[in-house]
Amino acid sequence: MSQLLTADLGSVEEVFTLDDLGQDVFKRSYAYDENETWSEAADRVASHVAEAEENGLKRKWASRFYSEIVSNRFMPGGRIWYGSGRGKAQLLNCFVISPENFDSREGWGQLLKESIIISGTGGGIGINFSPIRPNGAEIKGTGGHATGPVSLMRMDNGVGLELVAGGGRRMAKMSCLNINHPDVEEFLNCKLVDGDLSTTNISVVLNFDTKEFKRLVEEDGDIDLEYNGLKTGKSIKAREFWNNLVKNAWENGEPGVLNGYYANKQNNIYYHKDLVSTNPCGEIWLEPYGCCCLGAIVLPRFVSEGKLDWEALEATVRVAVRFLDNVLTVNHYPIEKIKENCEDVRRIGLGVMGLHTMLLELGIRYSEGFEIAEQVMSFIKKVAYDTSINLAIEKGPFPAFRPEFCDSGFMKTMKPSIRRKVKEYGIRNCAILTVAPTGTTGIVSGVSTGIEPYMAPVYWRRIKTVDEKLKTVIKKVLVVEPAYDKFGSLVEGAADIAVEDHFKMQQVVQKHIDNAVSKTINLPNDYPVENLSKIWLENLETLKGTTFYRWGSRENEPFQPVLSKDIPLVLDETPEDMIMRKERNENEADCVTGVCVI
Repeated sequence: MSQLLTADLGSVEEVFTLDDLGQDVFKRSYAYDENETWSEAADRVASHVAEAEENGLKRKWASRFYSEIVSNRFMPGGRIWYGSGRGKAQLLNCFVISPENFDSREGWGQLLKESIIISGTGGGIGINFSPIRPNGAEIKGTGGHATGPVSLMRMDNGVGLELVAGGGRRMAKMSCLNINHPDVEEFLNCKLVDGDLSTTNISVVLNFDTKEFKRLVEEDGDIDLEYNGLKTGKSIKAREFWNNLVKNAWENGEPGVLNGYYANKQNNIYYHKDLVSTNPCGEIWLEPYGCCCLGAIVLPRFVSEGKLDWEALEATVRVAVRFLDNVLTVNHYPIEKIKENCEDVRRIGLGVMGLHTMLLELGIRYSEGFEIAEQVMSFIKKVAYDTSINLAIEKGPFPAFRPEFCDSGFMKTMKPSIRRKVKEYGIRNCAILTVAPTGTTGIVSGVSTGIEPYMAPVYWRRIKTVDEKLKTVIKKVLVVEPAYDKFGSLVEGAADIAVEDHFKMQQVVQKHIDNAVSKTINLPNDYPVENLSKIWLENLETLKGTTFYRWGSRENEPFQPVLSKDIPLVLDETPEDMIMRKERNENEADCVTGVCVI
């Protein structure tokens, strides 16, 4: 850390110092121009978002926002960094769209139009295609037959291909379909067998009682297929479908499963709107035309001399909640329906990054960090909700608030004192908390991403180079993460951690998150597919979404982890000119499909 005198605060303020890779990513992705410094960018973001303040409070809150950002205690989402200070600034990462009259030519045209407009502003998109009638269904108005949701998915995927080819930001897409939709098997085969939907993540939505689904799988029962609540008279075998889904997830990381039943049981605005899909990375379940307004608390910044500074953490959470609420006010929305909905419900997504780094600073292994993770997330939840209540007193509750809010599944887990305050004063935001991947912003901050463990403290990486004859060759190097140099054998990589512990960490955190949690469950290459089927089914009920990655399951993986137990021997046997230290690669922190940029 270096020191900067902040005129508005009249005091010496800490300024975070970026490492070389963080500086490079910051300059390429977030700086206004190549000459903008970190502190100048923090001031630009803080000042832009403080424009939402009234009654002479802009300067005060611009200073508070600046203080938290420039010190890297709070890290706004990537679109906030990029868009702040620009004309027609679109500051939100992702959206869910669901046109009215979805199941019509006009609805299809509207969806593609909205997809193009939103993607052009850098926003990712989630879509649940279940309202579309199945392939082969009669169209009474024309006498023809429907081509089904998969055909529209292909069209939307084509939008992504063209926009990427045109040189824009990589599109992030989530296409999902209810597990009991008549075309669900065609949906899976479209990507996993036919190789379509190359720009899109795919997930199956579990849209009925999770316990009932587990019973059907265990007893080899039938899933009755339906469209718009009407039975079609057709069914699929639950166990056969589940086994096929698990096998595909084991082989290549897709599909994921989105637990829409559990998400809607927990939904704070259950009385107002259903949640229909997540965003592309799965950290937020959204109502139609909902948005992801993202930022993260950088957890390692609150460790001092091996202890957590709870008072400092509280102060940062309170500023961060207000900041993200302000973003909704100053944002330039891509389409009017998104603006109307987001101002109606005021959903935000305050998350965390650097959980693993924080645990290491506290001297705790990731696989032994469940208790402190529970304490931290519970603390953040209580402070965030209290702050949103105070904002409701100051600025008014979100317009769609009703007292029934307090009867949601999530609110029933809150302390009675919080529920009483919400009933009396309302609350500013319909939902407040999330855990996003924080891939690129984590690199800028120099910490582990989201709640993920480090990919590997030491790993082999293939790097393309050019030899003396100008021929491209692949060089294999051993990369040593800075975390390993600092913490040694205390660092566990994702491949070292038991599958059960990956699940357990996600469950511990999800208990305290009203939106959802983005987390990859890492599997050893030889992990039996039948074991995955069993453990996934056991944990399905308490998670809003699940995604897997089995090491070595995709061709030409750019890296190969070294298990912690083998690191000393591998380092000892590797020539020094093949060892690369203090290097991190941007793509290693992306989500499984490589499309999620936060």
